[in-house]
Amino acid sequence: MDDDDLDDVYDPDQPLEERRKVQQGFRDLLRDITENSEEYLQGDSHGLHETILRANELSKQVRQTTEATIDSRLLVSTTDLSYRKTLRLTQGSLSQGLDVDDFISKCITYMRNGGGITSDQSLELSSTQRQRRRTVHDRSNDNDNDDVGDEGDMMNWAHLGRFACLPYIRRPALPGFLLGPLSVEKKVRKAAKRNAPFRPNSLTETRPEILNVDDLAKKENDLTVICGKILQQLYKIQADTQQTVADLITDDMDDEENTRIMHQHGLRSTGGIDLMRFVVNPKSFGQTIENLFYVSFLIRDGRVEIDFDEHGLPALAPVDRESDDTAAIRQATSKHQAILSMDMETWRDIIDTMGIKEPMIEHRPELTVSGPGARGWYG
Repeated sequence: MDDDDLDDVYDPDQPLEERRKVQQGFRDLLRDITENSEEYLQGDSHGLHETILRANELSKQVRQTTEATIDSRLLVSTTDLSYRKTLRLTQGSLSQGLDVDDFISKCITYMRNGGGITSDQSLELSSTQRQRRRTVHDRSNDNDNDDVGDEGDMMNWAHLGRFACLPYIRRPALPGFLLGPLSVEKKVRKAAKRNAPFRPNSLTETRPEILNVDDLAKKENDLTVICGKILQQLYKIQADTQQTVADLITDDMDDEENTRIMHQHGLRSTGGIDLMRFVVNPKSFGQTIENLFYVSFLIRDGRVEIDFDEHGLPALAPVDRESDDTAAIRQATSKHQAILSMDMETWRDIIDTMGIKEPMIEHRPELTVSGPGARGWYG
């Protein structure tokens, strides 16, 4: 390994003499900063820069926390002294490092000589600025520079701002000052709404609404009513299907023939009705989705149970609620959430695969709305 690589390797067994040498070096730098702080604060002093360079060389030999602590103390002192020197250079006082008269004289020289323009033949230079540059370059006569008139170039603040200030300005390039918000909306006084005085004699008579037969017929589309009808249809379909299958099955038939007859009529081995045969309406895809929605409510309320046969196919069966209380059934029912997705293609595949011709759940008449009634769209 090279010597540079060895410097970066942590050595917990660093010799004591080497550690003392590093500590002494840091302490000497710290003492120099403390004793020569006024000298380092001068504008032409490079003491801080040299101190940081020497500290970087010593930090390569640091292996223990003691030397690192002294190095951190030196860095804090150097940073504080650099901040104080920066303040002295920016506060604009002669006693603190900046000579205002010298600064103004340099600005005048910059304006007189056309500073910021590199070409001596540029059209942006005035005749006096061009002549003064030629005189400085020739150096033939020391007094010629004083004989050239100023003609306004000595205080050409526009030139100073264009070539010395604008290239180094840090404010955003805006056309003007932002005085307040970008858009001001005139506040309009809101007129107070005055209510008419209360006059009992001018009150309008109101009467209760009279319900007609059409309004009562709309109750047929209530969720509870539809779920109750579907449950009664499930009771009836299950009983009729079980009786039909029992009449068709004989003792001499094998298990395969019995299963075929049961599946043909939508009956599963669990005694329930096949879920898809019960909810799928071959005449309406929309009502098929509605049937799944209504059946899910019946399952949630514990009025219908869902079970799976030996083939993993779901079957529906009504729950006997005569012996148990509704609250007890809900509490004892095992609840599992499932999300079913069905599109038009899947709906048609189910109808073709199972050969569904008529819906088990009675087809409901479609509601047609031709336009707003007497009470509007929501009447």
